[in-house]
Amino acid sequence: MLKIENLSLHYKRDNAPVLALRDVSLSLEAGTSLGVVGESGSGKSTLALAVLNLLPENAHRTDGRILFEGKNVFDFSPRDLRRWRGGDVGIVFQDPFSSLNPVLTVGDQVDEVLAVHRGGRNRSTVLALFDEVKLSNPQRIYGAYPHQLSGGQRQRVVLAMALAGQPKLLIADEPTTALDVTVQRDILELLDGLRRSRGMALLFVTHNLGLLLDRTDRLAVMYAGSVVEMGPTVDLLTDPRHPYTQGLLSSLPRLTERRSRLSVLAGAPPDPSHLPGGCAFHPRCPKIFDPCSTKDPRGRFFGERSVACHLYREAP
Repeated sequence: MLKIENLSLHYKRDNAPVLALRDVSLSLEAGTSLGVVGESGSGKSTLALAVLNLLPENAHRTDGRILFEGKNVFDFSPRDLRRWRGGDVGIVFQDPFSSLNPVLTVGDQVDEVLAVHRGGRNRSTVLALFDEVKLSNPQRIYGAYPHQLSGGQRQRVVLAMALAGQPKLLIADEPTTALDVTVQRDILELLDGLRRSRGMALLFVTHNLGLLLDRTDRLAVMYAGSVVEMGPTVDLLTDPRHPYTQGLLSSLPRLTERRSRLSVLAGAPPDPSHLPGGCAFHPRCPKIFDPCSTKDPRGRFFGERSVACHLYREAP
């Protein structure tokens, strides 16, 4: 359904271009889920926006394409994009409050999606969507304004808006960032259940690896704008191969372990306008050796797994 091929882009800035994505290639089959994970600034949200061709004016694509059902998204006309966004593809942003119009009731805002993508407003359909995303008392919610709802309720409304156009692909861009842990769990279970019941594909963007186990089929780990490791989620989380992935996993707290301090990744992500030579992770890598600072590793493919690291010249 979705295929990203060698996508590279940067943001234009006066003193130097800011590299946001570097030769990114991903694919997502219908009905499956793909998690994209990495630290802030790794390019996750830029990738999500690129899929919808919603990039800001200062973004410049230097290479690559994004195919949705075989059609290049970057070739769509403005009219095609308006029909496609919110229709075949829906998105849930990380801040539901800024995604909603503060002067319209949330029911009216979901109704607008129906008017554009499904032929007309329909209050009963909106109420059914509110019930599907497990909003209690849909009648009351329909007439409420965003500021009258909790963060979890607003996120469910935004999810109902994304579902209103009956999407084939749902993009969730850090949808649990502003929510407490119990609401996070409910939203994650809801997303996974809706994906299965509706047969949608799901692209799930997050900085938290712990959220993705049992909720995605495959996982792509991003660092400094590129994919450094990719494979089936269970395989990747139980047998991480890239030192960056290993560092992310070791920093997660675990109920089964007693540790006085959590492990941390040394250093900080690089400045995207001045990336280091060779492997971008090498200044922070505990396993650095000769080629790392001079040669940029490309993904080594081992069946369903790929690892962009000089440690792997043959299958592990």
